[in-house]
Amino acid sequence: MKRFAVILFLFRISSTPILSQTLVEPNQNFLWETFSFVFPEPVVVKLESTTNQKLTVYPAKRDGFFMVVRTLPWTEPLADKSLWMDSVFTRGIEPKAFPKTLGNLNFQVFQADQIRNQNALRNQVWIRMDAKPALWIWIQWKTDRKDLTEFFESNRFLSL
Repeated sequence: MKRFAVILFLFRISSTPILSQTLVEPNQNFLWETFSFVFPEPVVVKLESTTNQKLTVYPAKRDGFFMVVRTLPWTEPLADKSLWMDSVFTRGIEPKAFPKTLGNLNFQVFQADQIRNQNALRNQVWIRMDAKPALWIWIQWKTDRKDLTEFFESNRFLSL
């Protein structure tokens, strides 16, 4: 019985996320895994480390956007890539998908607008499957923030 309890205890420790958070200033490179991110305003970055890595980004001073970055445990999605759009965009307006190449990085980008809690939002999901580990980036911002629209759609958040 003690052996079983020790195994459960060790399993619980190995599956418990380790959290940390950092304040990142505007235009400061934030390194995560093999990527470098830049943000248009001060943000709080929360790192979660379990079997898969997860990065969550929130503005530090005002509302407007959030970003979730994850490593994926497989090299190809288990289902058709078009299903990613349905799983992320609830009632998306004019959803579309297009490839994006930044330097030597290849992404498939899914984009849709939506209305949530009386806010017009733009959503983008970036998926990079041509490297291990696979990468998933979800960005959501208020469409009335033209500065954020220009920043994210011109790909300035990924510094190369």
